[in-house]
Amino acid sequence: MSTKRDRSHEPEVEENGEEAELIFVERQFPIVLRWPLIYGMIIILVGMIPWSISTANLYSWQPLAVNWMIFVFFVLMTYWAYHFAGWFFTVLILTDEDITFIKQKGFFRRDVQSLTLNNVQSVNYKIPGLQGALFRYGDLKIETLSGSGHLRVKLMFRPAKLQAEIMQALQAYGSTPDDTMVYDSKDKTDQE
Repeated sequence: MSTKRDRSHEPEVEENGEEAELIFVERQFPIVLRWPLIYGMIIILVGMIPWSISTANLYSWQPLAVNWMIFVFFVLMTYWAYHFAGWFFTVLILTDEDITFIKQKGFFRRDVQSLTLNNVQSVNYKIPGLQGALFRYGDLKIETLSGSGHLRVKLMFRPAKLQAEIMQALQAYGSTPDDTMVYDSKDKTDQE
């Protein structure tokens, strides 16, 4: 499920002119598409009712039933494309600078949340029951130091692996030299 993109044709340039190093890009587990698939099957069954009536006895309904089936087919394909686009463009991106979660809802609605690695306090995950344990998916919760909020990402494949990768990135890139310096007020007064 993990995919790394070739970023040579579209580099992300930081404020200081350096490119951010991409660590991973992850999509949600495809099980998020199960309910649209089930509802689509119900649409197919409901859409076939006029067809079954027209082929039984009423041949005058047949042209109308064919048009109805074509209409149901296009509605179904639009419905499935809407949900597939939402799944396909919903991604969790980890770079050496930040964690970004892009939640796509349909074709046009997009919610982008980003946390810098310096502001991440903890990364937790939860396996939601038997189905999550069998298919190895779960939810990630990333909390911030400032308490300004957290990032909750649902239905990710192998959340323990993602947690470990994020924690490794926090250890490798999470602190800057300014963060590690400790200032003591006594040292400043002693020097003066």
